[in-house]
This record gives sequence, structure tokens and C-alpha cells, in this order.
Amino acid sequence: MITERRPDWDTYFTNIAEQVASRSTCERAMVGAVLVKDNRILSTGYNGSPPGEPHCDDIECLMENGHCERTVHAETNAIAQAAKFGISVNGSTMYIWSYRYDTDGPAKSCVKCSQVMKSAGIIRVVSF
Repeated sequence: MITERRPDWDTYFTNIAEQVASRSTCERAMVGAVLVKDNRILSTGYNGSPPGEPHCDDIECLMENGHCERTVHAETNAIAQAAKFGISVNGSTMYIWSYRYDTDGPAKSCVKCSQVMKSAGIIRVVSF
């Protein structure tokens, strides 16, 4: 007999975003994003360089104005992955799990990622 309750959907997808974040290749922030609609995963993404490009943990961060320019953010990677395979994210929820080594607490989505999420039709964001 199972005595523990199943996690609610927000907890479930946030836990998956944490696992996705474990693939991050930028040492400054481990971030994972999961795009979900109707309780089904559409796409995932994590902080890392574009395919075929060197990663921060291979050659170091490319810093400009306190921001790593080598890394594509998890939120943008999840949207790009969906677009690559023709998956609409309109009306979806994005779950974000993040940890920054240089701050106390989770990272916040940057302005550009927030704009891309809104433009793509993401209607809800759950972050930890």
C-alpha cells in the first residue's frame, strides 16, 4: 500500500525541471525549463551553448557586462527545441528550476527570456 500522496502537478513538473537543470553547462547558473500543456511535457531546455559550440565548463564563460554571452538560457532553449520540432507552445506553462552560485536563491528569468516567453504565448510561469 502506498502511504505517500502523489505530488501535485506543479511539484511534479518543477522536480523534472530540476533534473533538466543538472545538464546545464554554465558554471554561473544551473537552470532547467519544462514547457507543459494539458499536463503533458512539450519541451525542455537548460543553460548551455548552441549545438556544436564550446560550453562554459569546457573553456570558461564569455563575460560581458556581468552576463555570460556563451550560454543560451534554459527558457529560450526550451522554446527553440519546441519550434525545431514544430510544437506550438501557445497557451502553455513554463516550469523553471534555477540555482545561481553567486546569489542567495533562485535566478529570475531575464528580460529577454521573459519577452520571448510572452511572444511565444506562454501564459503561466512557475519558478523555484
